[in-house]
Amino acid sequence: MAFIDYYKVMGIPKDTPQKDIRAAYRKRSKQFHPDLHPDDPKAKAKFQMLNEAYEVLNDPDKRAKYDQYGENWKQAEQFGGFGTGGGGNPFEGFSFNMGGEGGMSDFFQSIFGNMGMGGTRRTRTRRQPAEPSEVEAHVSIDVWTALLGGELIVSTTYGKFKLKVAPGTQPGKKVRLKGKGGVKSDGTLKDLIIVFDVTIPANLSDHQKSLIEQARRS
Repeated sequence: MAFIDYYKVMGIPKDTPQKDIRAAYRKRSKQFHPDLHPDDPKAKAKFQMLNEAYEVLNDPDKRAKYDQYGENWKQAEQFGGFGTGGGGNPFEGFSFNMGGEGGMSDFFQSIFGNMGMGGTRRTRTRRQPAEPSEVEAHVSIDVWTALLGGELIVSTTYGKFKLKVAPGTQPGKKVRLKGKGGVKSDGTLKDLIIVFDVTIPANLSDHQKSLIEQARRS
């Protein structure tokens, strides 16, 4: 079968810097996440393929072997790599069975079709720092909305949301939006924490000052 190109799955060129791989994955996962495509029967499989590609390209050692050996990278991993001396093609005359360990790539071939030749992988895993399960976004509200409550539309990196502001909302008040904070590298959704910042008006009219004075004395 034709090998699936992990770079095309990730939507990036082959010379993408290593430091940009994670960001590219996060951007791509927002497009492929099954929750965003409930009517697409292939959505889950596409997202699994994306995670397979990320597992390889996010590890510099796996990526290097992938880039070097192309469609035979899994056999190179199994046999500890092939020597580059002696000239000629080191894989010539050698038949590789891409079942078994290569089963996942075989499976996704029927979904993604021929995506071209690609790079490398190895089985040693690298422990990644724990990812946060939530992200914060600060939203400014005026003092009148904080005092009296109301509704507003807020725009964040993760989309637009309609929120209700409870009367008497204090600066730093937090509201949790479950599953609205993007996607972790393992495919699970993060929560979005909205933090309210109350903006105090700098210039009040005499009438506004009078009303506030009355409220303070009452």
